[in-house]
Amino acid sequence: MLSSTAGDGEIEAYESDLVSVDSPDEYGFMINQLQWQDPQHRRWYTSAHQQSPDYWINEGDGTSLVNMENAFLPEQDPTFNKDYLAYSFSNKLNRWGFEKVKGDELLLFICEVPVATLRYMVVDDRTYQYGVDIDNPEKIPRGPYFIKQPHDVVFDLSKKTITNDVSLSCLAGGYPTPTYNWFKEDYENDRLVAKQIDPLSDRRYTLSGGTFIIFDPKQIEDRGTYHCKASNKFGTIVSESVQLSFGYIGVFNLKRSPENGNQNWGKTVYCDPPQHFPGVKYYWARDYFPNFVEEDKRVFVSFDGALYFSALEHIDKGNYSCNVQSKVSDQGQNGPFFTLNVNPHSNYQQLKFPNNFPKAFPEAPVAGEEVRLDPPPSYNWTKRDGNLPRGAVLSKYNRVLVLPQVQVEDQGEYVCRAANDRSAIVNSVVLSIQAEPNFTIPLVDRHMDNKADLTWTCEAFGIPDVNYSWLRNGELIEVDRLPDQDRDRYHIVDNVLTIRFLDPERDQAMYQCRARNQLKTRYSSAQLRPSFKKHPLEGETYAAEGGNITILCNPEAAPKPKFLWKKDGNVIGSGGRRRILENGNLIISPVSRDDEGVYSCNAQNMHGFDESHGRLIVLQGPRFIQQMIPRIVTSVQQNIELRCQAMSEELLDVAYIWTHNGLRIKDSDLFHTRVNIDGGILDIQNTTFAEAGDYECIIKSAVGRIATRTSVIVQGPPGPPGAVQVDDVGRTSASIQWTDGASNGRPIYMYTISGRTNWNSTWANISETMELELNRYSGRKKANLENSLSPWSTYEFRVSACNQLGCGQPSAPSPQFNTLTDRPYKAPSKIGGGGGKIGDLTITWEPLKPQDQNAPGIYYKIFWRRTEKDTEFQTLALKEYGNVNKFVVRIQQEWFFTQYDVKVQAVNDVGYGPESEIFTIYSAEDMPQVAPTQVSARSFNSTALNVSWLPIEQTREKIHGRLIGHRLKYWKKDNAEETAVYYLSRSTQPWALVVGLQPDTYYYVKAMAYNSAGEGPESERFLERTFRKAPQKPPSSVHIFPVDPSTVRVVWRYVAPSLEEEPLIGYKVRVWAYDQDMSTANDTIVYVGSKLEAYINNLSFGKTYNMRLLAFSNGGDGRMSSPAVTFKMGES
Repeated sequence: MLSSTAGDGEIEAYESDLVSVDSPDEYGFMINQLQWQDPQHRRWYTSAHQQSPDYWINEGDGTSLVNMENAFLPEQDPTFNKDYLAYSFSNKLNRWGFEKVKGDELLLFICEVPVATLRYMVVDDRTYQYGVDIDNPEKIPRGPYFIKQPHDVVFDLSKKTITNDVSLSCLAGGYPTPTYNWFKEDYENDRLVAKQIDPLSDRRYTLSGGTFIIFDPKQIEDRGTYHCKASNKFGTIVSESVQLSFGYIGVFNLKRSPENGNQNWGKTVYCDPPQHFPGVKYYWARDYFPNFVEEDKRVFVSFDGALYFSALEHIDKGNYSCNVQSKVSDQGQNGPFFTLNVNPHSNYQQLKFPNNFPKAFPEAPVAGEEVRLDPPPSYNWTKRDGNLPRGAVLSKYNRVLVLPQVQVEDQGEYVCRAANDRSAIVNSVVLSIQAEPNFTIPLVDRHMDNKADLTWTCEAFGIPDVNYSWLRNGELIEVDRLPDQDRDRYHIVDNVLTIRFLDPERDQAMYQCRARNQLKTRYSSAQLRPSFKKHPLEGETYAAEGGNITILCNPEAAPKPKFLWKKDGNVIGSGGRRRILENGNLIISPVSRDDEGVYSCNAQNMHGFDESHGRLIVLQGPRFIQQMIPRIVTSVQQNIELRCQAMSEELLDVAYIWTHNGLRIKDSDLFHTRVNIDGGILDIQNTTFAEAGDYECIIKSAVGRIATRTSVIVQGPPGPPGAVQVDDVGRTSASIQWTDGASNGRPIYMYTISGRTNWNSTWANISETMELELNRYSGRKKANLENSLSPWSTYEFRVSACNQLGCGQPSAPSPQFNTLTDRPYKAPSKIGGGGGKIGDLTITWEPLKPQDQNAPGIYYKIFWRRTEKDTEFQTLALKEYGNVNKFVVRIQQEWFFTQYDVKVQAVNDVGYGPESEIFTIYSAEDMPQVAPTQVSARSFNSTALNVSWLPIEQTREKIHGRLIGHRLKYWKKDNAEETAVYYLSRSTQPWALVVGLQPDTYYYVKAMAYNSAGEGPESERFLERTFRKAPQKPPSSVHIFPVDPSTVRVVWRYVAPSLEEEPLIGYKVRVWAYDQDMSTANDTIVYVGSKLEAYINNLSFGKTYNMRLLAFSNGGDGRMSSPAVTFKMGES
């Protein structure tokens, strides 16, 4: 809560302390409260104390300020001995923050009360409803209070012929319903006097409720200040004072002299408006009305009514008129037109502001009004020592800065910078904000005891500062003019009114606190004024066994009664577990089952007594039926189920909460679907090491909380070893050391060592070992790898450990190291050869992979000899060729297509590797030396010939190699042989089919044999003709008739061949399933001479088929009928 008085005694009286702020959320909450409750921007102590440089402790609760550096305001002065913190407002930054203070200054403070001690606080919050037994809140007796205050009124004299009356209104609540009186304020002998308005004294006046109506208002008689009073039997209150004024606009002068200005110089043309009240709006017209002057970067109409030109030009010459309109009505006046002359001038005027610019409109704004700042190029507005207020609007080419609903924080110096391409100037205006009084601590109704003391405090904010005075029933309280018996009881100090020894006959009334400055006067009003009927004891009160309970005893009684408590009819006193507070409340702490029963509270004062009864029911907290065992051991990938069950009062709901290592497990977690909660059952699927730890099942009800815990130990494969190092590196061996990782519950019995090299980045297992050396001082393990590595390689290793539950993750890779070089261990593989031109012996092999070369400088040595002819190998070292995979040895041409024995050996800088096995290959072939004989050709169809010959004897002497196939050469009879086309048949059979020929045409054909060296000599030519064309017309009138469930009959019309076609041989009926391709079709053949019909058998019942029909001859298959006929078996 916010307090405006200082003192440790007052804080301790409420068992509270200065506020402790230890998080950004609490800091922001306090900022919001200060912005709402303290528009004066005062400073407020907190409990923060600096223990060491930049280390702050809240003495209230012992917490520290962490991550709150941005909450501190910049330091303006040296901070020596400033070890305390206060909330302060920075006008420069326009925000609240922490300021370091010495702690010996008299400042306001903020205190906080622990929630646990709130029940001990005794607060008198009795209002006008106290002691009144009325259900309807609108009929509860209370003094008057204003619902609607009156407002200033301006009567428009120009509308007097239309509306010739004016009204002032106020509205008040209260019961009995208040009556109203209106007063006009005036000065008599320099003293402000309020004269009551009597409607009977002037027939123009009418009072209707809180409305005061003046008919035919007179400007001289009726203008002035008014207020109303509302009264009932409890007293009288006074409203705020309002002004009744009369609005008017006079008439412009009929003529106006011309204005003159120089070209390229600035010019100000003043409006010279007529007399008016209140303010007016200005409009400038040119040449005729309403041709209003358009504003641009040169031309500007200010809120002071003047027309400003930054630099006159010839186009500005013309006739101008200033026009005004009242701000409170639609009445206006048009000014006379006058001429603006622009005289030529050779020079430019230096950039400068007009007199009194920039300006503020209004000059002294009130908080909440709209403010406009004008200057007379380009323009830019800034605020000195700060930023422009939020919501600020720039208009009229940035010349006008508008501050809507200006706040106190917006006051300061505003700077306008005007610039053109030759110079720039700066000027400023100081904006001072005024604020009408606004109550931050208003009065509240009080119900006091007889002979008690009353202290009333009100507080209002305003600029200029506020003066306070107090009224009683609408009359100013002046202590020195009070009766003698009251003079010593009333004490007024500014905004604090104290009345001692209250007397119901003299002090019961309506009181008002009046806050006034030069802008406004504001009022805050309040009323000054035993039974259990409104607040009886609760019929049933529930308490938790072992907890605390407060049974409220809240009768309405004045003066304050004495309290007596009974349990089951027996008087109980204050002591032990039971405490009776000053306000009558009974506290039991802790509660036991014996406290259950009927309690009665008896309240008694000088006017009588009353009693109220209620039952206290003590509820037990939840009790376990099933608890978790203290320790559970499982392994990874297993399922575990944790259970806890409890019983509780049927009246109460029970909630199950599960935690893992102190963190709550959510009931539904989309990211951890393996963990499911069903009340008191926690099910974990496919357990991992992450699920190990302490689990707690918490069972809560409204009156208690119990918990059971278990530790879940998850065993599994070992963790990855660490610190893998390599020693004693040789050509194919090394020693590896490491430190074991976590065993995860089971002993390690084996290790797997994997490695990778610079030649292959894939990890490969090198060794699985159980024979280790153990360093008993360091606990590190050591394994020796023998004959497992490749020479001349860069290795890195990793180790994984295994136990009965499997092998764990491998370790991080070891540092890289290089093995020594050595001769090759492998011979080249995939030895082969053959091919090439005659005289070549081509030997091929697969080079050694980099990981098998074992040293730099790899090359190969080849060996060759004729099979079964030579005994010794010829050799050749290919050192200058490097890591090749083929070499061609030149041999005598007579040894074409001859078998050779070959082998290959790898060599590096260290030495020779093993020789490969012996492989037999052939030397290069020579072209065949014989041609096919008895070549003949026969017509196949209209576009193909079948060519045949006698087979060639496939011997080395004739073929000079291995026969691959035949090459056919063909050309038309009437064409030259040079136009021949070649057809390649990769077959050793003595025939070939030449296709793609033209029908009924004679062709010459020749045949040749070929091997890998090329083709042999050509045969004799042979002449043959292709058949005439196949049938060019499809069968027509195709019809299908069902015969039985598996047979159909097909009929068609005859196809007559032309002279260019071969005679018909017959017809083909082609049928295939509807859901398959035509390549699966079956043909039924009907030869010429038979009936033009066909029976298609063995069809499936209920299946759909497609059918097409064609004629065929020696020329081939003809065109098929189209489209395909679709039919379904089993349908007519």
